[in-house]
Amino acid sequence: MLSPKAAGLAVKNGYPNVKVFAGGEPAWSKAEYSLEASVNQVRKGNILLIDLRSPDKFAAGHIDRAVNIPFKDLEKNHGENTFPQYKGALLVFTGDNPAETEAAVELMRDWSFTKAAIFPGNVETWQKAEIPLATGPAPAPAKLTYTRKLPPHEIGIADFTKALKEGGAVILDARAAAEFTAGHFPSAVGIPSEEMGQRFAEVPKDKPVYLHCSTGSRAEMAFDILKDKGYTNVKLLKANIEFKGDSYKITE
Repeated sequence: MLSPKAAGLAVKNGYPNVKVFAGGEPAWSKAEYSLEASVNQVRKGNILLIDLRSPDKFAAGHIDRAVNIPFKDLEKNHGENTFPQYKGALLVFTGDNPAETEAAVELMRDWSFTKAAIFPGNVETWQKAEIPLATGPAPAPAKLTYTRKLPPHEIGIADFTKALKEGGAVILDARAAAEFTAGHFPSAVGIPSEEMGQRFAEVPKDKPVYLHCSTGSRAEMAFDILKDKGYTNVKLLKANIEFKGDSYKITE
């Protein structure tokens, strides 16, 4: 729903040649195309950054939070069992050879990591952003670790699933009405994100409210509206959710 709305605004403001990629990031990832991480995400995001260059190039200058796994050692000396068990870990690969970074992301997909991405440009991009480089070696440990950090306004999949089973919380679906009709969680309440500004009074303030959509983006829009209206009992789920009739699948 976000892309069509943005396209409509662009047309309204005089742009005649506007198209929408309806599938968005989920469809892009499902087709096994690579994602790119931004400078801000690499600098501040909850990621595991892996530099695929040789140890001498890495030591001469690298992004401060990166660990070094030369591409030739990636699969040979750092197999799947040395990577985090959590398959939703945000793994970002960088280096000086685009073919190698693409191959690294493809390998992660083979190992079922759903959030592997590329930081293009490596140190050159970093320097253009006027951020100092670190120097010296930083070889990756024998076992890579990743700790998922949820902000206070988010709920994890395990706690959301528990709430579905136990009840006591309002499950608020921010998808479009047609999507809700096609399939939704039992006892869920459907209020599309674009209607939340007019219908927020339907949301209770005296019990936990857990927002979701199909990816988390519309849930976040609805959350922002409720937050502005003074709600303090609302959290959102950022996850991919697929409904097929009465069944559903929730993934990172």
